[in-house]
Amino acid sequence: MTNTIKFEKLGAGTYKATVTIPWAKIEAAKEKALVDLQKTFESKGFRKGKAPAKVVRETLGDQKLLEEGSKYFLSDAYVEIIETNKLKPFIDPKITLVKAPIGTEWEVRFEIAEAPVVSKLADYRKIAAAVAGDLKKDDIWVPGKDKKDEAQTEEQMAQRKNQKMQKIFDKVLTESEMEISPLILDYEVTRRLTSIFDEIKKLGLTVEQYMASKKETAESMRENARKEVIDIYKSEFILDEIANKEKVTVDEKDLEPLYKTAKTDAEKETLKQNAYMYTRIMRKQKTLDFIASL
Repeated sequence: MTNTIKFEKLGAGTYKATVTIPWAKIEAAKEKALVDLQKTFESKGFRKGKAPAKVVRETLGDQKLLEEGSKYFLSDAYVEIIETNKLKPFIDPKITLVKAPIGTEWEVRFEIAEAPVVSKLADYRKIAAAVAGDLKKDDIWVPGKDKKDEAQTEEQMAQRKNQKMQKIFDKVLTESEMEISPLILDYEVTRRLTSIFDEIKKLGLTVEQYMASKKETAESMRENARKEVIDIYKSEFILDEIANKEKVTVDEKDLEPLYKTAKTDAEKETLKQNAYMYTRIMRKQKTLDFIASL
């Protein structure tokens, strides 16, 4: 009673596994679902969780048991694929029932995506040196050009630092390359468009009215969303790559000033529970500061 798995790598961190699941395993999953459903089942004449299995089976029906049982045998198949092939999924798999006849084996397709990978990281130190050189040229005084004040304000210094960082990072993004699974792109684009459509409805507009006002089409909206997703992922993963290479870290001391902003113990505890998120934000900022310092 074992699954048969055909595993394929499709490229760009994308994998496909076609699994043949014996009917005996599907039946076993249905029985397991019956036992679990029986624990919370309520029926006239029986206390909650005390109805006989026969009553639960007849009341719910075979289709309901099959639906609930599928959670078990599909989950088991997915875990087997992941563990056997040592995969690290980045998002939930795309699952397709290829064949699902009653009474015989099923064929199920799993499409799995791993995290995007920076396949080429630009030489950010070389880029930084070139950008710094260009900025110095801009500082050189020539006749007819107003001489800059030697003492710059903190705001001016911050602006120059951000300008330098942005120029460096933009060039690093342009010269770097990343592999991202089409599954991730489809997932993120759909999520982004769904959010946009929800906002359009809140405004009392139809999607058609919105597209007409923005001179957009469904295709152009999807393509714009796709470009935005790629830009966001590329920025995040390139920053992570630089942080890893330069050993940029965030420790408890970095988080202490944040914790001190809490007005109550409950607020402080909430901040600590979200420490991972704040750590990522701080590491990102430290990496951007490092880039600006080159």
